[in-house]
Amino acid sequence: MTERHELRWGGFAGLAFVVLAMLGRFLPGNAPTVDDADGTITAWLTDNRGLILLSALMWAAAAGLVIWFAAAFAEAIRERAERSDVHLALLAGAVLVGGAIFVNAGLTAATAFSVDGRDTAITLAMYELSAVLTTMIGFAAALPLAAAGIGVLRTHVMPNWLGYLALLAAVVSFLGAFGVFAESGTFVAGGLLMTTVPLLLTAVWMVCASGYMVRGQLPELSTGDRGAVPQT
Repeated sequence: MTERHELRWGGFAGLAFVVLAMLGRFLPGNAPTVDDADGTITAWLTDNRGLILLSALMWAAAAGLVIWFAAAFAEAIRERAERSDVHLALLAGAVLVGGAIFVNAGLTAATAFSVDGRDTAITLAMYELSAVLTTMIGFAAALPLAAAGIGVLRTHVMPNWLGYLALLAAVVSFLGAFGVFAESGTFVAGGLLMTTVPLLLTAVWMVCASGYMVRGQLPELSTGDRGAVPQT
């Protein structure tokens, strides 16, 4: 059985991810969207270079923390549903999300790193690539969120409302990824509606789930939770 302190450390990792993700998202301020004027984008990158690089470092650290959190969460589910693959989907999806976050953090840092001495067209291309990748992370995030929601509802490792909240976050993240089809307007790739709203909803779920893990309020595992082999 997963030790309580292991679950608590996983919960702390989830809380740390949320803190770093929020700082990484809001520390540089609201970034221009890809449909803004070229000068607006380059000026924002130049004026906020230091904060953007710091933000990228925070996202890079957060990438590992989300995998740590998911590993502890997946283990708690596995102990209560050994015959299900839900915990594997949760862990694999978290690795995919963590990898995408790390790559995007590196791309963001590279975009701001030498913005003054680089051709504007290249900078804009890199900025658009980062915006598209940020938006497409929603597709990746939908997998572990859906797996977490299903796992909670199947095993009752946490209250059912947390399972439904995870499923809601999965749907919102999935729909947000369709921002890649919009080149301007409210639904533009990398915009507030298609990336920040899914992030905030996911963060709320992670804070709640991490709180249960840190406080050790998961139900005790009994022999019946593992499921007996049917007798013939």
